[in-house]
Amino acid sequence: MESFLDRSAGYLINMTALLLKRELNSALKNNNIDVTTEQWAILNRLNEKSGLTQKEVAKLTFKDNANITRIVDKLEKKDLVIRQTDANDRRTWKISITKKGKEVRDVIEPLAINILKKATHGLSKKDVEMFNNTSKKIMENLIQ
Repeated sequence: MESFLDRSAGYLINMTALLLKRELNSALKNNNIDVTTEQWAILNRLNEKSGLTQKEVAKLTFKDNANITRIVDKLEKKDLVIRQTDANDRRTWKISITKKGKEVRDVIEPLAINILKKATHGLSKKDVEMFNNTSKKIMENLIQ
């Protein structure tokens, strides 16, 4: 029997996110791509705007600074990102995606798109748009 919590937005959003992450992890493994979903999220953000500070990357990916440091360390060892000191503040690091990082990110993007297509199969464009708008509103409510 389904409980109230089983039908709650929080539970459904969390389960959907976990299933999407599982699908992407599986696709990465099946394609022999040595990047985690968390690493891909960072590569994706840096592809949109390279030269972000660690704090900016953390904010954009909803990760704490300790996690970002660990993930960026691994990406740096794989030559997918580089860190450079900020010319205006030597205590701050700017993180940039490398050419190799862009290539890896570009290989992963179609995999992610296919997973989203699978996830939204049978839904109208209007339903997907309404879901996305509702999710954004929930996020905005929680960020405030």
